Amino acid sequence: MTVKKKSSEIVLIVGGSGFLGQHIVKMLTEDDDTVAEIRVVDVKPYENKLNHSASKKITTYIGDIGEVDMKWEMAFEGVDCVFHCAAYINFQYPPNVTELERVNVDGTRNVVNLCVKYRVPRLVFTSTSAVTLVPYMGSTFAVILNQTEGKARVPDDESEFIIPGYIASKLRAEKIVLDANETPLRDSNGKFRISHLIAGVGGKQQLTYVGNAAWAHICAKKALGDAFACQKVSGLPIFITDDSPIEDTVRFCQRMSKSLTPEAKLKPTWWSIPGFMTYFFAWLLEFFTICILKPLFGVSLPFPPRGLVAYSSSIMMYCRLRASIHLDYEPPFNEAQSIQNSAVWYEKYRREVIFGGQKGSAK
Repeated sequence: MTVKKKSSEIVLIVGGSGFLGQHIVKMLTEDDDTVAEIRVVDVKPYENKLNHSASKKITTYIGDIGEVDMKWEMAFEGVDCVFHCAAYINFQYPPNVTELERVNVDGTRNVVNLCVKYRVPRLVFTSTSAVTLVPYMGSTFAVILNQTEGKARVPDDESEFIIPGYIASKLRAEKIVLDANETPLRDSNGKFRISHLIAGVGGKQQLTYVGNAAWAHICAKKALGDAFACQKVSGLPIFITDDSPIEDTVRFCQRMSKSLTPEAKLKPTWWSIPGFMTYFFAWLLEFFTICILKPLFGVSLPFPPRGLVAYSSSIMMYCRLRASIHLDYEPPFNEAQSIQNSAVWYEKYRREVIFGGQKGSAK
């Protein structure tokens, strides 16, 4: 495989209008001098919401990856690397299995097939650390302590997942991507190389700032373009973390809100319900939803109650040694910058939702 010279690569971000995708576009625009053109495939047009420079050509193709269409399929023509970060991120209970399968599984299969068809040599796939979220020794929560990619366990049966639906679909998508590694490209002597990134989030763990996760994608693209580094990472999962401290989600949100306006600051209550009682009430709510709310009124819950309780009780911490050694990845944003940037984004989002983008809002 040959790597194009400086400022000559064409990259495609599938899901580039989304939260992570926008940060990848920003990084490619401002910090990757090998890229000359950026293409985005998404269900909505790309907007420069991060105020990055407009020094590179960005083209949007509107399309749904669950349904291949020539209107967006042509975006793969002549591409040097594809970032696949599109997904149907939905945790409703009961799960919308049909849509999760259509977008996350069938959509990933479509992306892989198009990469082979259009002779795209590199694919960076975004997964989720939640594929390792399985009960610890038969309990209702997970414990993952500084585990490497080879040690973190994924379930043999999808019913083992603490959170049903979405995570199972991402695991199936992972298998499609990893099985496609080394696939011969159509009408070419080249082979399809894949890097598979897993960024961590959890109830009590080292949260990862989206800007650092985006930078890891750029590092993966570069590694797949290097003959030596490619042999070390191609077809393997890679954990991505940053230097944020290990803490529970409530504490993290409270720290982030300190820089916000007074009415937006979060103040946790002084009391709490014991864990076993919370899990029991969550089970009752799920039972009520399955037996009454869903069949009689068509009502679903935005999150699985037991899954939410289990998630908030889990410890999830991963080792990024593979990323540091073979991707030459180091998080460009430190803890303070990550917290501040997250707070600014949250305040902007809050004002747009509450005030509808009226004058004076942080739009």
